[in-house]
Amino acid sequence: MQKLSRRNFVKVGAVGTAVLTSGSKALFAEEKPKTDVWVFKGPDNRALMEKCMETIFANGGFGANAKTVALKVNAGWERTPEQGANTHPELVDVFLEKAIASGVKVVMPELPCKKAELAFPASGLQQVADKHRVKMIDLSTAKNTFEEVEIPEGKTLKKEKVARDFLKADAIVNMPVAKHHSGGKLTICMKNWMGAVEGRKMWHVNGLHQCIADFSSFMKPTWAIVDATRCMTSKGPQGPSEDMIYPQQVILSKDQVAADTVAAMLFHSDPLAAVNYLAIARDMNIGETDIKRMNIHRITV
Repeated sequence: MQKLSRRNFVKVGAVGTAVLTSGSKALFAEEKPKTDVWVFKGPDNRALMEKCMETIFANGGFGANAKTVALKVNAGWERTPEQGANTHPELVDVFLEKAIASGVKVVMPELPCKKAELAFPASGLQQVADKHRVKMIDLSTAKNTFEEVEIPEGKTLKKEKVARDFLKADAIVNMPVAKHHSGGKLTICMKNWMGAVEGRKMWHVNGLHQCIADFSSFMKPTWAIVDATRCMTSKGPQGPSEDMIYPQQVILSKDQVAADTVAAMLFHSDPLAAVNYLAIARDMNIGETDIKRMNIHRITV
């Protein structure tokens, strides 16, 4: 075996160190895969949701052993489907049809902003739930429905009382409508969790955007499905809005932050500058906010 001189040993060692240093990421850490986001666009709401459900089942469904699914819609306001304050019932109709056919039981818990007996029927969601024999739960009147949990990564929100239906479900689907909000700038997935907790009034006085991000570090859905078929751009969250837009889109991702970011681009050219809880979510590493780090699948239906 040929001996190395000290000079050659140092030279080889230096080169080896340089190679290891320059290639350390490739050698010791796999690059984080891009986050998948699907954007379905087309004029037919039912067709949009059918394609969305097809994609869900092609990508793991609700989990191999899932028996129960808790579906979080927007159903808080006494507004018609056309007014865009609540999740569109046509989308929920297809979701329930396909989900139940797959063998899971679905429940729909919601803490409405208006009385449930007014908001749920006006939204069209009560009728859809009844059609599929799905229980639509009014969290404002249900007894012993909340359970206090710790928020380990919370900066401001350290504890919260959460509806048990979400805590005990095998899978959770967050299915909001995208719309303007006077305090939160936008309501999409992350803010939609305010209809799943008992203490949401305190979020407004303790730093709304930080609380939204804090809770989203704890409550992460199996799937996030954004209803962007018609969107209020003013007078949210209740409306009615005089400035509606009609993207005719459904946005799907396993990452609610990514789904919110893509949906927010319908309203703002720079979503992270416009919507503070998205910037906070980025800083807390809750989900993906960098479009360059996403695989955005745009599908015309």
